[in-house]
Amino acid sequence: MDSQTVLLVFIAVGLDGVAGLAGGVLSERWLQRRLPALVAFAAGTLLCAVFLEVLPEAVATLGDSAFTWAFGSFVALALLEWALGHHHHHAEAAAGHVHGHAHGHTHAHGAPTLPAALLASDALHNIGDGAAVAAAFLVSPNAGFATAFAVIIHELPQEVGDYALLRAAGWSRAKSLVALGAVQLTAAVGAGAVLVGTRYLPSLQGTVLAIAGGSFLYIGAVDLLPELRRGPDSRQRVVGFLCGLLLIGGLHFLERFLGGHH
Repeated sequence: MDSQTVLLVFIAVGLDGVAGLAGGVLSERWLQRRLPALVAFAAGTLLCAVFLEVLPEAVATLGDSAFTWAFGSFVALALLEWALGHHHHHAEAAAGHVHGHAHGHTHAHGAPTLPAALLASDALHNIGDGAAVAAAFLVSPNAGFATAFAVIIHELPQEVGDYALLRAAGWSRAKSLVALGAVQLTAAVGAGAVLVGTRYLPSLQGTVLAIAGGSFLYIGAVDLLPELRRGPDSRQRVVGFLCGLLLIGGLHFLERFLGGHH
């Protein structure tokens, strides 16, 4: 692991942090127009990175046990997301009301506990995102960028919804953005833990990659890929998905081709 990899990891985590402030900047109308094609593109890049780079690297390090770790990760993430699913559902449902509550006139039921629970859930999610991005960069820049892009796109509607819920709970615009920005810093904790752990315990790298591979497969196949079948603009979504596959696949095979000539 060199200094360039560490720098790329924290640049990607920083960009993910900026996405956490999307609620105060982006409108639901903009997201509805742009997000479907971007989500499809993210699904293509992430799934391509999983099967061409992350899982093969994990298998090369761990052997067949990599599949056991990947499967365990897939199942664990499914259970975790189901347990926290109410947060994501309500956050995304609230995104459309953010401008209607711009001055905080509407207060959500259970306002004293809602913000704390929402921010705690977000922090846990962001730690996992940071760890996933770092693990992907340990494989290659292609896998890292694909993962970071997918994480950012996946977070946009959630962060808009989180902002809406905080505003509906009576928080000011500034307080909501500061809180969401602070929570985004937890992604650096996840990324740092992976980087430090694999540096001082190199044997962990294969396990980390296998776990990341299962997580990426879940995010790409369960969270992102179903978006291809929603809405009337399915052609744009399919094109976005294929472009994601072609981008990461093309870079992967170009690297292999050039590497074979050195």
